[in-house]
Amino acid sequence: GHTKQYTSARLNSKYAFQYGRVEVRAKLPTGVGTWPAIWMLGKNIIEAGGYWTDTYGTTSWPACGEIDIMEHRGNEQDVIKSSLHFPGNSGGDSISSSTLVPGVSDNFNTYEVIWSEADIRFAVNGTVFYVFPNSAAVPFNKDFFLIMNVAMGGDFAGDVDPNFVASTMEVDYIRVYQ
Repeated sequence: GHTKQYTSARLNSKYAFQYGRVEVRAKLPTGVGTWPAIWMLGKNIIEAGGYWTDTYGTTSWPACGEIDIMEHRGNEQDVIKSSLHFPGNSGGDSISSSTLVPGVSDNFNTYEVIWSEADIRFAVNGTVFYVFPNSAAVPFNKDFFLIMNVAMGGDFAGDVDPNFVASTMEVDYIRVYQ
């Protein structure tokens, strides 16, 4: 079998909701190849081989929709990216924007999405850096659930630094306001 060099974790919330403001206060890991993310998926996603637990919907990805509140890659240390994935805009073709946040691995920062029928706004420390116009043409008008994880390597993060030993994403809180 194939032995993995690293372990990491994913936390899926069972709480799903439509519209609101999500605020997450977190300090991000450091190291080339780390890929922390705080994100949301449409609750109607199909359960695929046990990968998404407790979601037995009818819609495949990216048709279910994905809202990435915060993604970070260790080779772009202080760059925070927020993205939306949906049909025609998935994988590397997501609709996204980024902002520079000095010291993301040294300090706690607040990552937010303000999600309404009108638009989806992404902010760091209360400053909105991207606004996406929501509409009936995109899958962002139904229940979504929250996910937090730290991945290692992959298309977004690139190869892991061979000298990498360990790092942590520390989350102070997640709050949902409706």
